[in-house]
Amino acid sequence: MFDDSLLLDFYTSMTQISPVTVYVALGSNLGDRSLALSRARNWLSKIALDDRLEESRIFETLPVGPGVQECHLNQVVRFETVLTPDQMLVFFKEVENWLGRRSRPRLHPREIDIDLLFYGETDLNMPHLRVPHPGWAARSFVLVPLLDLEPDFVCPVTGVPGRALLDEHCPRWNHEAWAFGQRMAVAV
Repeated sequence: MFDDSLLLDFYTSMTQISPVTVYVALGSNLGDRSLALSRARNWLSKIALDDRLEESRIFETLPVGPGVQECHLNQVVRFETVLTPDQMLVFFKEVENWLGRRSRPRLHPREIDIDLLFYGETDLNMPHLRVPHPGWAARSFVLVPLLDLEPDFVCPVTGVPGRALLDEHCPRWNHEAWAFGQRMAVAV
């Protein structure tokens, strides 16, 4: 495993800014999915102010992608950080590598996936990074844990309520996502 001195070197080399609230989506459908999310949260806490993450419950969701895949475990976390979006992207990719993620085509199974959903009220559209994360508003595997974490969530960029997006874009969400360990939908 890696020692914290690698993280300290990485973190201290970063340009710091004023604290900003971020939302991050976690997902896994290969290997020990629950352990992958736990380890990802542990790493994310190291870039959160006061090592503090606010977490949704973990949800099991139907796979989206080719072939037969195991269901995903998905979760959304919220925290404050002083890293820029680019720094966070670099950090997320490193953590994914440390946790054993291998390169595969889009929508294929993965050991861990860490995505920046929102970065304060920032709207970014760069070739390597888009915030809000593309497609977030039409994905039950993002919206269900997001609304579990923050039931009255409103997109900080568009002002659209998350609940309206879930109802409009994911009408079958209660058949696509359920609290981990249960086999039925849970109201959010």
